[in-house]
Amino acid sequence: MMAFIRGKFSDLREWMGELPDSRVQDMCVYEGAHIWMQILTMFLTRAGSRNAFDEKRNTGQTPKSFTALSGQHADDERFDGVPRVTCGDNAAHHAARTDADEVALLPVKMIRQLIEARTLDHARLFDQWHVIVVDGTVREKCRKGNPGGQARGSARYHYVLQACILVNGEKLPFLHEFVDMNDPDLDKEDCELNAFKRLAPHLKELFPRLPIILVGDALYCCVPAAEICESNMWKYLFCIKEGRQPLLWFEVLELLSLQYMNRVRLRHGAGDDALFHDFRWVTDLPFANGTASVILEGDITAAAATLYAWITNMHRLTADRVTTLCAATGRKRHCIEDHFNTQKNNGPGLGHAFCANETASKNYYSIMQCSQIIWELFYHGHLARLYGWARQTSQRALARMIAEGMRIIGPPPDDLLIRQLRFVT
Repeated sequence: MMAFIRGKFSDLREWMGELPDSRVQDMCVYEGAHIWMQILTMFLTRAGSRNAFDEKRNTGQTPKSFTALSGQHADDERFDGVPRVTCGDNAAHHAARTDADEVALLPVKMIRQLIEARTLDHARLFDQWHVIVVDGTVREKCRKGNPGGQARGSARYHYVLQACILVNGEKLPFLHEFVDMNDPDLDKEDCELNAFKRLAPHLKELFPRLPIILVGDALYCCVPAAEICESNMWKYLFCIKEGRQPLLWFEVLELLSLQYMNRVRLRHGAGDDALFHDFRWVTDLPFANGTASVILEGDITAAAATLYAWITNMHRLTADRVTTLCAATGRKRHCIEDHFNTQKNNGPGLGHAFCANETASKNYYSIMQCSQIIWELFYHGHLARLYGWARQTSQRALARMIAEGMRIIGPPPDDLLIRQLRFVT
């Protein structure tokens, strides 16, 4: 893992060192990059909490491994020859005084580096569009006294809107917008759609020429979201439900019989185990500032039938393009739900209150997404491809093995770097 970070994201340590307050004066031993790497390593090894990470942070070879990763080596005069890993309280104190907007740019820089290196080109839809999925989730359950949470029963929560780029079915989170109480004077709560209205111009500013197709659930099947995509020259594919756009849904049902040539059936299996994918689509529907198409997919077996429906501004729909579009976008929307589930239930600790300070909490979330990018690339692009045993071991167990390796074995040689990525498909 350390060799992978040094080889693939050699600039990450430099980016961390450029953050505001990176030269920590009142913690005279530790540099800023050292502290951010401590938080990153906590998520990569899936310790789950600051206290769990602190238990073994200075045991065995861990300090030597960690200082090699952070770039603040044992020969630093401030260590007096005895390297140490800072505690979680120091890390939280530093995170609390660093601008959250600056830290949130770290995962953006990582994805930009991958895009510029053409690492993600093979994952483009129709060799052109990068598939980006957006969805909201609970970021943390607030501690008592933590300000700004939204009331739900006896608990309070902070929410976040996350954007992930899809690569071979894997998800790389890179841009997020926090869903907070933005007008306390009028007592109006923020919402996911308002967060999307703030995220979209930020995404356009960061990647002005990137060809994008946005994928979202039925919440985004509305005129404002579609107009944002049209104005930014993005494609979109959103889930649609009967009650979300009733007039549009009624028009689709009326036009199905007139556009009867827009259909295709795929069959998988034989006999009672056969699965049929029936596609129907209606084009040239007036929606937002332009026209859109609605695609219906029915999955039919001997026991049940399931209907999926999407609306898109992708044009020139043929049978091949429809089946490819649905398989690569609409049927992959669940990947972001899997991403949230992994971070909540398999070690990283999404939903856990790592710090009661609001700024520190946001920064912990941003670093968690950096760790997720590294892990997805390391596991799917290197580890699982080369080692059969890794594919048969849980990812949480592999993360714990890495932590034990840092503690018992120490850092790899300085000349060992992992640069090439080939994804397991």
